[in-house]
Amino acid sequence: MTTTEKPKLPGSLNANRRLSQWIRIHADGSVEIRPGKVDIGQGISTALAQIAADELDVAPSRIRMVRASTASSPDEGVTSGSQSIQESGTALRYAAAEARAIYLKAAADKLGVAPDALSVEDGAIRGPGNAATSYWELADDALLDREATAGAPPKAAAARKLAGQPMQRIDIPDKVFGRRRFIHDLALDGLLHGRVLHPARPGARLTSLDEAAARAVPGVVAVVRDGGFLGVIAEQEEAAIKAIELLRKHTVWAGGSPLPPNEDLAGWLKAQRAETKVSDKRESKAPLPPKSRTLRREYTKPYIAHASIGPSMAIAQWKDGGLHVWSHSQGIYNLRTDLGLVFRFRADLASIVDGRHAGPPPEGHVEARLARESDRESDLEERPIGAPQQRLRALDPRFDDVGMGRPTRLLAKPAREAG
Repeated sequence: MTTTEKPKLPGSLNANRRLSQWIRIHADGSVEIRPGKVDIGQGISTALAQIAADELDVAPSRIRMVRASTASSPDEGVTSGSQSIQESGTALRYAAAEARAIYLKAAADKLGVAPDALSVEDGAIRGPGNAATSYWELADDALLDREATAGAPPKAAAARKLAGQPMQRIDIPDKVFGRRRFIHDLALDGLLHGRVLHPARPGARLTSLDEAAARAVPGVVAVVRDGGFLGVIAEQEEAAIKAIELLRKHTVWAGGSPLPPNEDLAGWLKAQRAETKVSDKRESKAPLPPKSRTLRREYTKPYIAHASIGPSMAIAQWKDGGLHVWSHSQGIYNLRTDLGLVFRFRADLASIVDGRHAGPPPEGHVEARLARESDRESDLEERPIGAPQQRLRALDPRFDDVGMGRPTRLLAKPAREAG
């Protein structure tokens, strides 16, 4: 390591070194935790809250988990591969341990004692001779407005009281009791509704379009075309659905490839051109036993989409020279980069907010519940409208959401057993 290189920090802390990005302690007795990973139902909000509460020595009820946002959260890339606890949890454990040490130093300076003479219990800091203060009395954003060093060691596993112990999931009660928490539940003033007409086949080109019938539907605001991209915008969702069906009847597509038949997807996959690469090869030094028989079997399964349970949805708004999107994306920073490429502007002019735990969005923001392409579609539909303050919601019906992509994973795997 050269003198100009910074030491490597644990987990996602290495790429997001400001402690204030991860933790804020408030005078009202609460602690904000701001991970860059998103909770898509796997329960990481609860697990990360346990980690932070353990290291800070506060009750879990004091922890406020803040949804990921490109405006304020650490950039932790994509939430995938079961990496959230390994990367985000590790970073948060070290960040919280260092925040605790910083506040203990501030308490020691105030009380005139050594930091190692102090203890913390639910945010209350106590020392010898009834000396006492608390995180809440010392709360100051400036204390954590610094780079992390990972110099404060986290607690040993045996000293942890919360991590690894049963705890009620933060996200479950709202889901069980049907409380409004997703974009599908929101009824926002002035909301426009969008639908996209996908090609008849993957790769098909639009050769003819008659917009007249769709434009005549009461409530339709616009029919949007950008090359082969087609969409409608309407004041009511029902009008958007009717208009898109009329567009479907009055479009002609050429070329493209039909999707493979469901009856023999395994056969179709095996017939495609493939690359074969040996990743590892080991030779046994011991002689193999004589082969008595060989069993051959082939196992197949239908194509399974890695998709959301609910229909794909997003809402976007152009405002104050930037694009505001609330999304259920697993990679909000990647999505922001993609939108910058689509619209040819600097990526930092877009603000992407995770759309779970939804209440009415604050002024200047929009809320969205994703799945794959709805974010881009809502933005593409909105741009030509000329009403930059209005919010536009785009929703993909289930077939459009999962029915247009080619299967890409192996569905058939031969198994051979020699015995």
